[in-house]
Amino acid sequence: MPRFIRREAIFLCCSTFLILAVGTVIERLKLLLIRGWLPLSLAAAAMTLAAPALWTGWQQDDLIHRYFLLGNVDYAGERPSPLDLFYFLNGDTARAKGLTDIGVVPWWTLPELRLSFLRPLTSFTHWIDYQLWPQNGVMMHLHSLFWFGAVVVVASSFYRRMLGWTWVAGLAAILFALDDAHGLPAGWLANRNALLSLFFGLLVLLVHDRWRQESWRPGAYLGPLLLLSGLLSGESALAVGGYLLSYAVIIDPGSARGRVWSLVPYAVVSVAWLILYKVLGYGTHGSGFYVDALSEPMQFLSAVLWKAPLLLADQWGLPPSSIIVFLDSDAITLILIWSLLLIAALGVILFPLARRDRLARFWLTGMLLSIPLVCTTMPHSRLLSFVGIGGMGLLAQWVGGILSRAGWMSPRGSWRVLARGMLAFFLVVHLLVAPILLAMNATSAAFAEPYIQEPMEDVVLGPSIAQQDLVIVNHPLAFYAHYFLTVRMLSHQSIPRSVRVLAPGARNLSVRRLDASTLSLRPAGGFLESPFDRVFRGLDHPLLVGDEVQLNRMSVMIMRRAADGRPSEAVFRFGVSLEDSSLSWLQWQGDRFVPFQPPLVGDSVILRGWPLDLSSP
Repeated sequence: MPRFIRREAIFLCCSTFLILAVGTVIERLKLLLIRGWLPLSLAAAAMTLAAPALWTGWQQDDLIHRYFLLGNVDYAGERPSPLDLFYFLNGDTARAKGLTDIGVVPWWTLPELRLSFLRPLTSFTHWIDYQLWPQNGVMMHLHSLFWFGAVVVVASSFYRRMLGWTWVAGLAAILFALDDAHGLPAGWLANRNALLSLFFGLLVLLVHDRWRQESWRPGAYLGPLLLLSGLLSGESALAVGGYLLSYAVIIDPGSARGRVWSLVPYAVVSVAWLILYKVLGYGTHGSGFYVDALSEPMQFLSAVLWKAPLLLADQWGLPPSSIIVFLDSDAITLILIWSLLLIAALGVILFPLARRDRLARFWLTGMLLSIPLVCTTMPHSRLLSFVGIGGMGLLAQWVGGILSRAGWMSPRGSWRVLARGMLAFFLVVHLLVAPILLAMNATSAAFAEPYIQEPMEDVVLGPSIAQQDLVIVNHPLAFYAHYFLTVRMLSHQSIPRSVRVLAPGARNLSVRRLDASTLSLRPAGGFLESPFDRVFRGLDHPLLVGDEVQLNRMSVMIMRRAADGRPSEAVFRFGVSLEDSSLSWLQWQGDRFVPFQPPLVGDSVILRGWPLDLSSP
């Protein structure tokens, strides 16, 4: 036999064996995906991926919750309700003034700022933690992980109900369980509200489908009650309304009149909740980090236009949308262009399936309707929990159709080439990259610890600090500085009578001494450059040249503004000489606070910028 024939024969045999082996593996995997134990196994796997969060302790807003749940009082001597842990600022100017005077919020805080969220059920779960194991952070995190596991079980059940007891339903459940969007809610105690909202929202969809498909009467009452439970856990539960509307239009087997009436109980619950929410003073106003759809409709529309593409691209691919808070405008523009291109490719490859399959249209419509509701804050994968319900169901259906060569596939060669490329991309992103990101996101709240707990606990303050104002000239992220007093009190350390954070420290800061009691500060990037700094005042509420902020023992006057309207220079006048013993001075230097010596009258100093580094906890 000629040599080339032998080579061809060997190649043919090897190729055939490889195809059969791959086919066998795929068939085995399909069998695994229809096993009855899959939901519990996925829950265990997801909880294991997020398990590193067990040892991250209390981070960021957890510190505030911990302070109050341990029985402490606020600045006014009042003890907040343990069922109202997310009630921060309510638009009361007197309250804002009090918090600004002691340094809980920075000097540029808008007096009418509102940042309050009605989440009594979630608050109740935190209260339970402090009744059972107040000093055990591991048990608190384990509590959150069990909610995460419960979410995965309910999601798996929902996919099986909608897609049948099929391997495609199992694939959807796997994609959902491994979605990195669940990492931060599972690992950050203060974000547990997202898990509870999602849990109740998924139950709403389960009982609603059973009611409409099987005439199961209890579903007509359970669905709205579960929706109310979700809304009392977190505002994100509103997103379930997008899926209910999509279901009524596309899936519901009833008459047109019956479909409309099926939504009425949910609408009544949502409207009643919203009225209560507003009457009690909850919601957001004046922040550059949050936007309220009702009180700020134009800002909300603008936010949807640029945030929705970033979030949709984050749900289906890369990069994570949260990185934009650390990027300049040029880099954000590039990511936005990439997001639009990815969305265009998604439209091309998903259109044949959505045109032919009503269940695919349900997933797609529900996903799209839920996105605007999460555009009320800065983009982050943690906002995509409800978006992922439809996203993963649609992706699983699409992958199942591609692998089985379904009839809806386009016959065009260019479409098939693009589909194969996107298939490989999706499998890598959602089955290989997503689990890694989930584990990282579960511990990401602790990435701020080197800027919060460590330097604030380690800084050495004098014995008379209780009678002093602590002046921090710069900080790489002033948002973190508002935890200073809480961290010190929780660790039973001495605290100053107030904290004054003067300017951001991520970039170089020019400090000039004007007279005995006055400093002029000019940050290289201006004030309110970071989105985190704009949590306390949005650019729609500018500080104008000549505006003056009066605090106890200090005033701030705006001297110059940048082209975009942000303050670029401010003068800080203290009630005493800068060398007075009632003032204690610190500056940020790399990874710690060090003493700061104000320059002599007429002199200037340049403090080096220290960009925020969240690359490792």
